[in-house]
Amino acid sequence: MVDGECFWPEKVSVGEVVYPPGGTFGPRQQRNLQLVMVRSGHLTVWIDGMPRTATANTVGVLFPGHEERFAFAEESETWYSWLHVFRPQFPETLLHRLNQLPWPLPLSPAMSDLTREALALRQSPLPTATELLKSLAVQMLWRYIGEGELQMNGTTAPLDLAVEHARRFISVHLTEPLTLDTIAAAAAVSPAHLIRLFRAQLNTTPMNYLWERRVAMGIELLLQTGLGVGEIANSCGFQTSQHFSRRVRQATGLTPLEVREQSWQGR
Repeated sequence: MVDGECFWPEKVSVGEVVYPPGGTFGPRQQRNLQLVMVRSGHLTVWIDGMPRTATANTVGVLFPGHEERFAFAEESETWYSWLHVFRPQFPETLLHRLNQLPWPLPLSPAMSDLTREALALRQSPLPTATELLKSLAVQMLWRYIGEGELQMNGTTAPLDLAVEHARRFISVHLTEPLTLDTIAAAAAVSPAHLIRLFRAQLNTTPMNYLWERRVAMGIELLLQTGLGVGEIANSCGFQTSQHFSRRVRQATGLTPLEVREQSWQGR
């Protein structure tokens, strides 16, 4: 909901292209609200004659109603993806929030994942592919706003990409046996460097973060299911129910069954 109405695109398109060194595009008249995700290389876009530059692993927004001209990196190929969102009129509140953000923003792993999902829908046989793409477009715009406002307001600094990759890897593989070396390899940094990054940005270590996420998942299963403690421990990556119970007590001061009992009795 924006300004009391449901924000839903009329049309959405998505694509990607690799421009050769020194490539150009335009001028053109922008008719859509567009996100540009630069994966490698860099680009400069002149918007009504004013230049803006986006480097690798950044994302920027372009607004309808402006003339644009693009120039791509002279020294290398430039690979970028785009998302076009069209509707006859965009809510003023949405445009205002987008227009206030820094340009460009870091391309977060979460935004990259959404972009990959959107691109995959181009070949999807699903009869709901169009609706799914529109839904992803809305998610991408709100994520762009959310990440930009956090950066702009200083509520939190953008996380190092290695930390983002490590967190995402832990989330996906939470129930599997994981080691510091495995997590660091997924983040493409050394274990020692990953520990330093986690301490600096999250005030914890990668392995403590892993166990915190496993405990949080276990507590959620205690509250929302009737699974036994042993089953929950196993499904959350704990080798024994005793280890799970000890971690839950450290986090809450209660045993797993006490956590469940208090929640179910509404205390």
